[in-house]
Amino acid sequence: MYHVVGLYHIVRYLGASLALVCLLVMPAAAQLILYNNGPDAGIGYSHINFGAATSDSFTLSRAATLTSVTFAVYTVDDGNPPERAKWTITTEPFADHNLATGVALLGLLNGPYITQFGFFGWEMKFDLPNVNLPAGSYWLQLQDVTTRWDTWSFWAESNGPATAYHLEVGASGYGTVTPVTSDSFAVEGSWMTRSQQNLRRR
Repeated sequence: MYHVVGLYHIVRYLGASLALVCLLVMPAAAQLILYNNGPDAGIGYSHINFGAATSDSFTLSRAATLTSVTFAVYTVDDGNPPERAKWTITTEPFADHNLATGVALLGLLNGPYITQFGFFGWEMKFDLPNVNLPAGSYWLQLQDVTTRWDTWSFWAESNGPATAYHLEVGASGYGTVTPVTSDSFAVEGSWMTRSQQNLRRR
């Protein structure tokens, strides 16, 4: 009888533990890649700090909630990881009006890895504050990336389907916008259900 009762408690404990694990895993499983412009292709880079910014287009096939972004960034040393980035989502590159913006802490996904340019690459991720957007075309702008040693940082190019522009601010304070090869990034989140879209219209 003692063994039966003991086995009963063990099964109950394992069942509760499994349920807890499932609850912890479920939010991560709900994360979908809504747009993917490809990984670091090792073909080039765009400057994204000390007054420079780069903006890449992305499309949403239907209404969605954006929760995070992954991208690849280069720095000058393997002991010098990127730490923060200013992000902006707009409807036009470098638009005065933005849909959402913020400064985010960067989390490491992979790296550092050496590149052919002598820089070290880092695959990073940052969270978004649940940005709700209808289907359409948008732009992701990155700038003011800070590193541990406060050095130059660069957005690694992927040559994906996005269109990209780079803004470099000169000594005069005026910027020059030039087209560039698109960069490595993916936008993550969840697609909105019809009921969620209807609630947002009210």
